[in-house]
Amino acid sequence: MSFLRPASVLLAVLALVGCQTEKVTHIASIYVEAPPSTTLTMRKNVRLPVSGITIPIMTKELTLAEDLLSTDVIEAGPSDIRQVYLLVHVNTAAARNIMDITRQARGNNLVLVINDTAVGIMHIDQQINDGKLAFAVEQKGMSSREAALFLSEKLNASTLIIRKELEQK
Repeated sequence: MSFLRPASVLLAVLALVGCQTEKVTHIASIYVEAPPSTTLTMRKNVRLPVSGITIPIMTKELTLAEDLLSTDVIEAGPSDIRQVYLLVHVNTAAARNIMDITRQARGNNLVLVINDTAVGIMHIDQQINDGKLAFAVEQKGMSSREAALFLSEKLNASTLIIRKELEQK
């Protein structure tokens, strides 16, 4: 039930795209980890595909596919142990919402969900003010770099189609 909204967005976008050759293949949403005090009806467990980490998330997403502007692949961390991340850029409205939520959710995680599957996690160390979210992502059979590159390509292509459709409304 918690993933019905992203699924309905996917169906709406696919219906709008219609006969065009380009198709939206990756619908992304971002969720915040549910605090232990939330009731079972307000949260749902998701599992990352490679590490198997299970995270309880709130049933209401923070962002929808139309809130994403673009993605990039970045490396971050100390020079001797740099890691690869998928950097997700969100629009101003989503950035404000994330800023408000992350002020209160320090120590928890944001979870990137694509097509109803959790694929990435970002620990909230501090309030996020700029709408740029760096997710450690996973895909079965891929290294972290390959997963980030794959997801960035797919999300950017889908985001472009969604943006074109929204501009035509």
